[in-house]
Amino acid sequence: MDSAKLSSRSLIMCVTPLQMIIAEKIIELNPDEIFDVLVIALNNNDKYKYYFDRLKKTCVASLYYIPDKGVKGFFSYTRKLEICKLNAKYQNIYLASIDSRHFQYIISKNKAANIYTFDDGTANIIPSSLYYSNSKPKFFKRAIWRILGVKYYMEDLKKISLSHYTIYKDIPNIIENKVFLSLFPRSDVSNDKGKQKQVIKFYLGQPLTEISEIFDISYVEKNINKLGIDYYYPHPREKVCPKGGFKLVESPLIFEDYIVQFLVENPDVNIEVFSFISTTLLNIMNLNNVYVSYIHDTQLFNLHQEFYNFAYNSFGINHLDLDNEFL
Repeated sequence: MDSAKLSSRSLIMCVTPLQMIIAEKIIELNPDEIFDVLVIALNNNDKYKYYFDRLKKTCVASLYYIPDKGVKGFFSYTRKLEICKLNAKYQNIYLASIDSRHFQYIISKNKAANIYTFDDGTANIIPSSLYYSNSKPKFFKRAIWRILGVKYYMEDLKKISLSHYTIYKDIPNIIENKVFLSLFPRSDVSNDKGKQKQVIKFYLGQPLTEISEIFDISYVEKNINKLGIDYYYPHPREKVCPKGGFKLVESPLIFEDYIVQFLVENPDVNIEVFSFISTTLLNIMNLNNVYVSYIHDTQLFNLHQEFYNFAYNSFGINHLDLDNEFL
C-alpha cells in the first residue's frame, strides 16, 4: 500500500461475517483511503474470527471486540478503542447495523466525518424491520446515553448517510442513494442455469428453537428428510443437528462463500438449496446453477407469512408447503 497515494483516514464497522465480506468489497472500491476496522462480535465463533483475520489484513488499526453488558461494559469498550487507536478523527466512516450503540458512539465523536452505510443482512430491505421505524430511546435513556457519549441514533444516521452500499439490486432500501455491490465475481453470477446436470441438495440450518421450542431437532429432522438432502450446512448457533442420510458440512466459511467455492470445485452440478427462513437464500439466488426454495409447514407459514410473501414478491423465491407437497 503506497502511503503517498493515500489521502484520507477511514473506519469501517461490522457486526457479522457477511458484513465483513461486504466491507472487503467497499475497501476494494476505495483504494485511496487508509482503513481501520472495528468488529463487534455478537457471536464469538470460528467464522467471526476467520473473516476478521482476513479483513484486518487490508486495514491498519483493528479491533475485534466481544461486547459486555451494562455501563461497565460500555466503558470497557471506550477504553479498548483508545488502546487500539480507533479513537481517531476519521474523514470517512462506513457502517452497517445503524442501531448499534457502539457504532453510534463512534459517529457521535466524529461529527464532521462523511457517513456511508451498507447492508445489515436484510434488515435494510424488509419493511417490517426495526430499521424502518423512527424509534429513539425515551428521554431518560437518551440522557444516560448522552452522558456516555452517544448523541446520534438510528434515524439520525439514515438522514446523514451520503450513500448506501447494497447487495440487493433494484430492491428498495432504507437509504435512497444506493450503490450496488456484487458479492461474487462477475463470472460466478448468471441466470443462464444449466439443466442437464447432477442435482445436489443442500439444507441451510438455523436455530429454529429461538423462534419456538416446538421447532426442535425432531421437527427439522422429520421435515428435511422429506427432501432427500445431500448436505446439511449447520448454523453456528445450532446446538445439535438432526440425523439423516446427508453429510454434515464443517467449514470456517459462511454459506455464501462456501457455495461459491463448491461451484468452482464442482462445475458440472446443479445445486438446490432449502431453508425454512434463512435470508442467506436471498444472497445466493442469482448464482449460476443454484436454485433456492423456502420450506415450511402450516404453523411456520402462519408465523412468517409476511416474510415468505416478501421473498416471493420481491425476489421470486418459491416456498414449499411441506404439509401438502409431500403427502
